[in-house]
Amino acid sequence: MRKLFFESLNSTNTYLKEHYPELEDLTFVFAEYQSEGKGRNGRKWLSDKGESLMFSILIKDQTLIQKYQSLSVICAYTILKVLKDYGIEDVMIKWPNDVYVKDCKICGILLEAVSREMIEALICGIGLNVNQKEFAGEYNTEPVSMRMLLNREIEIRELQERVSESFIENIEKLKRGYDFHEEISGYDYLKDKEVFALIGNERKRVKVTGIDEDYSLKVNCDGEDLNISSGEITFHL
Repeated sequence: MRKLFFESLNSTNTYLKEHYPELEDLTFVFAEYQSEGKGRNGRKWLSDKGESLMFSILIKDQTLIQKYQSLSVICAYTILKVLKDYGIEDVMIKWPNDVYVKDCKICGILLEAVSREMIEALICGIGLNVNQKEFAGEYNTEPVSMRMLLNREIEIRELQERVSESFIENIEKLKRGYDFHEEISGYDYLKDKEVFALIGNERKRVKVTGIDEDYSLKVNCDGEDLNISSGEITFHL
């Protein structure tokens, strides 16, 4: 494991995409500020300097690359466990890549592949709300931070150490074939909820029945049980 720290970057994911050939497997890139932080589907991840934990992990091990479908969920689970260790309760995983506390979003995860003739690397980008006292602007989902939940400021460098150690531990377990499914399924935010999903390029209302053993999402659509491996999931209002 190697850790790189930057005061400012356009994006930790972008940095790794540009430099992955010369960097070793399991390189962590941390930035106090991102000018062009990215979320899913082209959304921006905005945060004031030093208030969030923003980092990306480079994965070049082909054993892990073959397990790409599980990585977003396991990244979310890793963050969940760290938050629980800090004393935060009611933490849940919103499949495939968000961490919620009750109905508020505290962490987002973006998984990107670097490929030519084959996938050469995966980049897991994580943005965790840490020391924000409030959030300005409008959001699809109300955000929350560790500080707002714990009523105290969090030491970022200590959090970096705890998070990176937890990621290495879980990544090594995943490489050895450890099955996280039973643990993860107990923190499934979407289970039994009605959401909209893309089914055959058509947006349909479905009921979520859980996260399957292959980390896809099990849903019931018009009386038929289906598995969703990717695509945007939005809440039914």
